[in-house]
Order: sequence, then C-alpha cells, then structure tokens
Amino acid sequence: MSYRSLASSAGAGFLVLSFLARLPAAMAPLGLVMLVVSSGRGYATAGLLGAVVGLGAAAGGPLLGWLTDRYGQRRVGLVAAVLDGTALLAVLLAVRSGAGPVPTCAAAALAGFAIPQVGPLVRVRWATLLGNRGRSRLLPVAMSYEGAVDEASYVAGPALVGLLALTGVAAAPLLAAALLTLTAAVPFALHRTAPPALRAPLVSAAAQLVAAAPGKRLPARARLPRTAMAGLVVGMLAIGVVFGATATGTIALAESAGRPGYGSLVYAVLGIGSALAGLATRWLPATFGPADRYLSSAVALLMGTAGLLAVRSLAGAPPMMALLGATVAPYLVTSYALAERIAPPSRAGTAMTLLAGGVTAGVAAGGGLAGRLADAFGFTGAYAVAVGAAALAVVLAFATRRTLVRRLTRAGTPVAATPGGVPDQRCSITSTAQVPGSSAW
Repeated sequence: MSYRSLASSAGAGFLVLSFLARLPAAMAPLGLVMLVVSSGRGYATAGLLGAVVGLGAAAGGPLLGWLTDRYGQRRVGLVAAVLDGTALLAVLLAVRSGAGPVPTCAAAALAGFAIPQVGPLVRVRWATLLGNRGRSRLLPVAMSYEGAVDEASYVAGPALVGLLALTGVAAAPLLAAALLTLTAAVPFALHRTAPPALRAPLVSAAAQLVAAAPGKRLPARARLPRTAMAGLVVGMLAIGVVFGATATGTIALAESAGRPGYGSLVYAVLGIGSALAGLATRWLPATFGPADRYLSSAVALLMGTAGLLAVRSLAGAPPMMALLGATVAPYLVTSYALAERIAPPSRAGTAMTLLAGGVTAGVAAGGGLAGRLADAFGFTGAYAVAVGAAALAVVLAFATRRTLVRRLTRAGTPVAATPGGVPDQRCSITSTAQVPGSSAW
C-alpha cells in the first residue's frame, strides 16, 4: 500500500502541517541549552532548566491526553498550543533579562506542561479517520509513516537550530520554536481531522437503570493495563534519556572542537538513519512478534549507543550518529504499536501521550545528568549516560516480555506482528472507536 494513499485520505496539507507542528518540540531542548550556555551559566544550569521542562511535560502530557479523550482534540489542543508558545517566549525573556531561578523555572515548567502532543494525537486521528472511511487496511501504512515523520522532525528540528545558531543570535532557535508553535500547532489543533471525544464524561441515571436490569450489568469503565503500560512508559523514558544525553554530549563535543554551532547539525544526523529505519519497519516479517521485536530493538539500541564511546573527534561523530539512529526507530515504532494494541480504544489518547511524556521527561533527565558529567568529564561522560539508559531499556524489555505477551493474548491480539509493527484492523483503535467507555480490551 502506497504512502501516497495517506495524502488522499487527509490531504497533503495535513501531512505538511502535522510535520511543522512537531518541530518546536524537537527544537526547544537544544535551543534552550544553547541559549543558557551562551549566557554564561554553564551546562549544569541548562540541564536544570531542561529537567524542569521535562517534569512539566511528564505531568502535562498524560493530562492533555486524558483531556483530549474526554473533550476532544480541538479545544484542548488550541489551549495547549497557545500556552506553550507563550511560555517559550517567557523562558526566552527570563534568561535574556537575567531573571531569578523561580520565574525562569516557572516559565520552563509551563512550557513543558503545555507541549502540544502532536505525534501521539495524530496517530489517534489516523485510526479514527481511516476507520470511519472504511480504509483500515491503511492503518499499518499510517503508523509506519508517523514513525518516520517523528524521526524526520528529530533531523529537521536540530538542523534548523544549527542553522539559526550560525547567525550568531543565541535567542533565535528558541524564538523560532515559540513562533512555530503558534503558527503550526494552533492550525493543527483546529484541523478538520480532529476527532470528537471518544469517552462519555458521565453515564446517565437512566442508562444505569437500563444496564442494571435483570440479566444485564453496568459496563465496566475502560482502564489501562497498569503494569504493561508502566513498563512501556519507563522504556520510553530510557530512550528519552538516550536522546537528551546524546544531544548534550554532541554539543559539548562541538564546543571542545571550537565549533559550537555545529553540534546540533551533527546530532541531526541521528534522525536520518532513524527516519529510513522507520519507513522500513513496515516490511518486517509478520512472524517477528511485537514482544520479541521490542526486546531485539532494545538490544540494538544498546549496541548503537555503545558506539558513541568510540567517538574522539567531531569528524568521527556523524557515522556513529547515523548508526544509532538506525536503532532508534524500531524501538519507538514497536513501543507505540504495543501501546495501541493493549490500550482500550477510549483511552488511546491517554496511552499515546503517556509514552510521549516518558520520552520528553527522559530527554530532560538525560540532558540534566549529561550536563553535569559533561562539565566534569567532557563529552564522553555525557555519552556514557546514553549507554546506561540503553542498558536499562534492555533489562526492562526482557523483564516485561511475559507481561506484554499475556496482555496481547488477553486482548485477542495475535502475538505475531502484522507488517509495519502495528496491529491489523481486527485489533486496532478503529474497531470500537465509536463506543464510548468501551471495555473490549
């Protein structure tokens, strides 16, 4: 099935808009680090602010997902985009004016809290859009495409930061991220593809009486499988640490080489291999089950991060970045596919934003820890944080394999994967997306 079919389903303009709306999330972390470092406050302070952003994202992401499930993506997405763009501008002004830690951290926390959850929510849009049009066979194509676009944003965002940094204006990257949030994330929230709320806020008394009639019982409220979802969220936290530590280490590497503006450009190479690998996951064999794929992709991620410890110069970094990137996409795509399979359809937004919040929090935590080690031991110390996080991902994937297989089986989902690492239409979000509070899972 061609990727061109997606453009005919949602419109080519939607594909462009959803890509642009993701860029601020990829630009802001690097832009913040460069702005703080240029102000003379050091990597430790930059890491602290990044950690505050991550804590805000960890709290705000799942809450935004829950609100979109209940009230719809348009209203929630609009408010989040406006708040986030405004908060980024406030962070910029606070750092440039030398404001104290309290107002600066408050603005950073709000910026993280209100990050528009474009990547997770656009997956929910595809499931609803394709299901309503009877084109569920395109869902694996859409999910593979979204994985690649996520990675492409990780390329374009840092690359754009690097180009803006070459202008010599340290505030330019963060300013561009704020303006792009207001001009792209707002239209994305209001786009016609935004689905309605999937969950009924309340069950009426009459409905309860009918359901309580002889031979009937009240429908159970759909719940997320806590243990399995917790494992996936921590796994995404680990890969977020990989991202944050790698970005900080690469900027420190460029600084040590006397070319500070090139750090983000080198880091962008990571996304090239990842985007290609994301597109290729669609052609993985169906016999390669999702739980096994999750474990094997974690092992590959560890091997990719280990290569960073061999970097000794700025010129030697791009090949290792490309190698690491090729291991990132399979892990991300498989994690999102597993969450989509085991989560109730009415909790899809919550599940996807929980995973995205884990990545964002991990980026902040990884950047903060790596910043301290970069100040003490240079870029190699920062890269060591990425290796440790990847090792955690392997341990976690091994420990949760049986739980994931059990949840997949209980959900009535074939343990063998469909092409692209996403479920077939028998077990997709679209199968019961129109039943509020469904407990089919």
